[in-house]
Amino acid sequence: MLVYITQCAKTTLAPITVRGLPLWYLGVGGGFFARRRAAAYLRRLYASGIRRGVFEDERMAAMAARYGIDPIPVLPLRLALLDRLLDALCIDGLPAAAVYLRCGRGGEAAARQAAAVLARRVRYIRLDEGDPAGLTDLLLRRWGISPGDGGLTPALTVCTGHDASAVTGPVLYLTDDCARVQSVTYGSPSLPEPLLAALTAADKCQPSEIHVASVISFLDRRRENNYNAT
Repeated sequence: MLVYITQCAKTTLAPITVRGLPLWYLGVGGGFFARRRAAAYLRRLYASGIRRGVFEDERMAAMAARYGIDPIPVLPLRLALLDRLLDALCIDGLPAAAVYLRCGRGGEAAARQAAAVLARRVRYIRLDEGDPAGLTDLLLRRWGISPGDGGLTPALTVCTGHDASAVTGPVLYLTDDCARVQSVTYGSPSLPEPLLAALTAADKCQPSEIHVASVISFLDRRRENNYNAT
């Protein structure tokens, strides 16, 4: 079970159901005593086995983390919605384009999943030097694609694994911390991304039901690029 934490006029804890998914709702009021009450509820939730949550903002996430409750990972959802994310970032399509698929440490599995989608959508896939994910043979054997950019400037960079360097131009992060560096909003159903991730993981919502509204990238936490779907 999960906990959904938002700011509220008064601190309260109650069971709720969202699209058939049961979870706890914790509303956190303002003021010292309201926060103390919320802390007591969080300790109780942790003692009952709650380890994951959906948080309204980073402040709620930081408060929950102090009591051992971590955010729901959104990477599985983004991988499941990769086609729609590509549509949001590249509204003119990618059939004749090159994409740069970068694989950092720990991103091999995500890179392979991304390659399977990119192989049917783009003409060229450029890989990192050394091919850390071992994609060269896979691309050639399964899709007949010889890795490279065909002399084109990549229309999009897809990053997996741990890679701290900034990227120039349109970028899609498929990393464990992707929610920290890139925000995705959804038009339907209009729910927080971690809650959608929980719903899809519990088979309460299908990826085909989800519409991507926009992708906002924070390339180095100082600059912000906006890519909006039409």
